[in-house]
Amino acid sequence: MFINFWYPAELASAVTTKPVRVKLLGQNFVVFRDAQGQPHCLANTCVHRCGSLSHGWTEGNNIVCPYHGWRFAGDGQCVRIPSLGPDAGALPTRARVDAYPTVERYGIIFVFLGDLPEEERVPILPIPEWGDAGWRSTVVSWVFKANWLRVMDNALDLTHPEYVHMFGLKGKDPSWQIPDYPLDTDRWGAYATLRSKPPPPSGIWRHLRKQGTEVESSTGFHGLNHVKTSIRITPRAVVLQYLYEAPIDELTTRTFMVSARSFLRANWLDSSANQRNMRVVEEDRAILEQLDPVRGSVTTSEDFSLRSDALSVHYRHSVAEYQARGWRIDLAALRASSQGTQHHVIPSPARRHSASWVFPPVPLLARGA
Repeated sequence: MFINFWYPAELASAVTTKPVRVKLLGQNFVVFRDAQGQPHCLANTCVHRCGSLSHGWTEGNNIVCPYHGWRFAGDGQCVRIPSLGPDAGALPTRARVDAYPTVERYGIIFVFLGDLPEEERVPILPIPEWGDAGWRSTVVSWVFKANWLRVMDNALDLTHPEYVHMFGLKGKDPSWQIPDYPLDTDRWGAYATLRSKPPPPSGIWRHLRKQGTEVESSTGFHGLNHVKTSIRITPRAVVLQYLYEAPIDELTTRTFMVSARSFLRANWLDSSANQRNMRVVEEDRAILEQLDPVRGSVTTSEDFSLRSDALSVHYRHSVAEYQARGWRIDLAALRASSQGTQHHVIPSPARRHSASWVFPPVPLLARGA
């Protein structure tokens, strides 16, 4: 798992002034809205006696620890320690918890977990269609009992739909193959485009395309954990799917998906669209939760790749570059320290300006590793 990326934390509709505990990268966080409705994300553990902030409550723009009543502002700074009385004066500098950049977009609360300055961060994958009258969007999420690298590999795998998903022929067409394809790269990732003739869809979707007509699909990644897929069923009927992956821990991944369609835009059709999407998700689940070994790889030497895997191979190379920058959490070292009494946190941007903190940051693999 890696620091220094934007991660989806929770559906925006689920975050209110009542604190919510969210687990990401194996660590606990608290997400809440202040009195003005602005979302915030803090490290969940109070620096006093390790109370769980997510089990506390909000007062105005602050969150209150349920153990001793310490109040923390949205920037993580403690603004009141009741035991010191109303005239405490300046509070200790180390009376603070890590606070993380937090934004609300596309019906999702995103948090930046790391200490990079804003200008150096990989941005959130944008959705230009969001709010456009020509598109209808839905937002859903689900959890796989699968390693996040496995989930990303699957999302970028161009060959598995033929055998895993309902729109594949499962080898019935002896001439089926994945042709060599170029990669369209940009600053943050790469995309591949294929053309195929899958069976016509069923249900209300069957009117969109006739048997034997060609479909153009494009898939690619943005940064570490964002994916975009475009399915051009006809020139006027397009489905766009934006996936934002959230590693809960080594073996569990939550996916947030914004699905936008340019056709059949009535809101009463949302349930049909979501049901179709979730059927595909469950087909993936049947494979992903049975992979062995469970953990994915950032190298191409631990399994076998073909030219048809060019997109996922390019992704693995990209992840290896992030690892070389020293952004990957050293899970072995973290597990060893967690067996004692030491608590670690994901470093926040404020740590670049001060070394005065109670809890140390999570250990990271050395640069170039």
